[in-house]
Amino acid sequence: MKRLVVLFSLVALLSACVKPDKPKEIRFSILGDSYSAYEGAVDPDSNDVFPYDTIGLTGAEQMWWYKVANEKGWILEKNNSFSGSLVCNYDYVHYYGQYSFLHRMDNLGHPDVIFVFGATNDACAHNGNHNPIVPLGDYVYADWTEEQLCTFRPALSYLFDYLKQNQPQAKLYFLLDMDLGSGSVTLERRDAFVESIHHIANHYNVECVDLYEIHKSYWHPNVKGQEDIARQVVEAIAADFNV
Repeated sequence: MKRLVVLFSLVALLSACVKPDKPKEIRFSILGDSYSAYEGAVDPDSNDVFPYDTIGLTGAEQMWWYKVANEKGWILEKNNSFSGSLVCNYDYVHYYGQYSFLHRMDNLGHPDVIFVFGATNDACAHNGNHNPIVPLGDYVYADWTEEQLCTFRPALSYLFDYLKQNQPQAKLYFLLDMDLGSGSVTLERRDAFVESIHHIANHYNVECVDLYEIHKSYWHPNVKGQEDIARQVVEAIAADFNV
């Protein structure tokens, strides 16, 4: 009996010394445009950024992704956002084509979550006459040509295909501003882009997070707008990452 008491005491002592497994630290990366590009907080640091100080933001902690990281306890692996960039390779001013999402999608690190946040520039880009010029293109899901990748639909498909194959460990989200530049583009064009994004995301089983009523100044999310984005993103990912 005495031996049993000693044995149970030893088991209890050992159990108390065993530490519970530490929750996995979630790391996330962003492939984006000016909505996510804050000075000193992009990687590589040579990426163009938006002058957010001109619309009231005074620090990176006011950006949507910082707020999501703080809310969820996540770690930002890489913010590869480039102001003015398109998803597709269309070079509308002989500059941005080389910095498209397709040319940066291989530089996201090795995250658990990837947020792709773009398409506004594809919908709105113009060459000086205020008429949008980036073609929508056709729905193409394989054997893409260089010419097709200069149009939106094939480029988005190629992007999702690449990320699915090369980042299989990552949960992929496409963040979509449902306003998508309305006021500078026709409602018909905006709706065509929204429909295209939903269609392609569904094809690749990518979760599309539709963002509504983002407060803006000069067509960019201001302090309140960044809060709007963060809140909606946190709500959208809650079911997948309820931690």
